[in-house]
Amino acid sequence: MIWLFWSLGSVSLLIALGFLLLSIWHLRSLRRAGADRAGRVSLILALRGNQPGLAALFAALAAQEFSARRLIIALESANDPALAQARALADRLPFPLEWVIAGEAQATAQKCANLAAAMALIDEHDDAVVVLDGDIRPQAYWLGCLVGPILDGRYDIVTGYRWLQPGRAGWMVQAIAWLDHAVALLPRLKGITVLWGGSTAYSAAALRPLDLPRLYARQLVDDLSAGLKARALGLRVLTRRALLVPLPSASRGFGFYRRQFQYGWHYQPAAPAIGLGVTTLHALGIILLLAASFIGDGLAQLGLLMILLLRIAALRCHIAVAEKISSPMTGAEIWRQAVMALLPPVTVLILFLVILSSVAARRMRWRDIAYDIAGPEKLSVAWRRRFDDAGG
Repeated sequence: MIWLFWSLGSVSLLIALGFLLLSIWHLRSLRRAGADRAGRVSLILALRGNQPGLAALFAALAAQEFSARRLIIALESANDPALAQARALADRLPFPLEWVIAGEAQATAQKCANLAAAMALIDEHDDAVVVLDGDIRPQAYWLGCLVGPILDGRYDIVTGYRWLQPGRAGWMVQAIAWLDHAVALLPRLKGITVLWGGSTAYSAAALRPLDLPRLYARQLVDDLSAGLKARALGLRVLTRRALLVPLPSASRGFGFYRRQFQYGWHYQPAAPAIGLGVTTLHALGIILLLAASFIGDGLAQLGLLMILLLRIAALRCHIAVAEKISSPMTGAEIWRQAVMALLPPVTVLILFLVILSSVAARRMRWRDIAYDIAGPEKLSVAWRRRFDDAGG
């Protein structure tokens, strides 16, 4: 059994080292760039329910170095309070605000139905279309960085990834932010097309073969399904390392992260399967190192100390990345993330439980709508909170 103990301990050490090296590589490769060419770009934003951060998003959109043609918001109902909020804030935008009502979705996710309705408004005047989420806080260079490779003809689709900002939130949110920062700095492998719905740009030419309104008629999630079709069509897809978009995450805990892996099991099962395997090995190795350390094994204590040092170095990379993407971490975030770095059993076991609990989960909730899920194109609405029922 001694060989198994040291093998798993060594694997945990190598995993920690691997994540650190990948973080350093991402940091050194991160280059911000805008758009060299002008173009007409429409923004599409699917909303549902009260949006407390909408004013901050509109302010960020108004401050973009590259100006959009218009913003199209897509909603389920004219009674949706998000519509009133957006219209009240419309004068803060330097471009027109338009909206479209999708109606209640039954056989597809409501976000997919909203996006499909918005896509119907895209016309010959659009050179590119950007889909974004309502909770992001994009940097001033965001839009130019997103559409630049499309407008100059190098790529058909450009996407980014979120950078969670946990603020002063509790330990679960801090742990999820720590884990997601590590994921954000992983390389995107060729042959695996993964789009992030929070910030993805499509060329007008790519939208025709993608036919997103038809694709979204029966889908669990918008971005992963679009990514799979883009790969099948052979479209040129770029994930820009500089497009790590700040996203306040004070309410994003265990359930939020489990939902991300639920999507993965349905659309890209290899990714969560690999994640589960790596996390299991990492967790077992750390547990064995801890157990041996408690009984006074000097080599185990040294191995555990090396893992802690590697995680502190990874945190330093996270801090540097946040500064480089114009989203510096606050003092409160830094010391809370330092606690997470020094508690590898907590973060690794949380990730293990998140992935494991997502395997067989057959119900998902988004914005007060619960879905029963039998597959990526087999879902039904189990429960919905209507705006009339909610008093608007």
